[in-house]
Amino acid sequence: MKVLKLVCNKSEEIFKNFFITGYPGSGKTTIFNNIVTDLKENIPDLHLYGFITREIREEERRIGFSIENYEGKKGILSHIYYNDGPKVGKYRVNLRDFESVGMNTLHHALRDSDVKIIAIDEIGKMELFHPAFLKIIERIIDSDKIVLATISYKITRLISKFRNRSDTLIFNLENAPKDTRKRKELKEKILKSILKKL
Repeated sequence: MKVLKLVCNKSEEIFKNFFITGYPGSGKTTIFNNIVTDLKENIPDLHLYGFITREIREEERRIGFSIENYEGKKGILSHIYYNDGPKVGKYRVNLRDFESVGMNTLHHALRDSDVKIIAIDEIGKMELFHPAFLKIIERIIDSDKIVLATISYKITRLISKFRNRSDTLIFNLENAPKDTRKRKELKEKILKSILKKL
């Protein structure tokens, strides 16, 4: 599907769950981060909580992923030098750090009535190895909080499930060209939809 084309045919409704999907390198995390930055800059007292994942690089080589919440708590999500944990490609998933940073962050965001937006980068195969991750994601999207998340294009079962919700939009970058103008339009579209809900 082309960028800006929604997976769901929904028009003037007000949505609360926003998912960005696409191949690795399609730009979903960049758009996600730009939206979070704009929200924080334009609404300084907005309570937004969640976590982001980043590449860990050694010279020119990616050797793992870190996880960090918006209060600065950090951990290692996966690494090629780990010997324990579920395996995803060449990486071993560190479920202990994911529990400490990722899961605790989501539980806090769900409990805290001041948190209006839960931002998650990403919902992917590594995160889904935690036995309680899917359950808390479902609780979050059923809550009254706004959800902004990236989701791996490989998690087709979940994408199909979310697509059928009347309160959810999925933005698919799968076949998106590297078009700066279109990406800016997409970001503004999601941002405008979130601000409507706020």
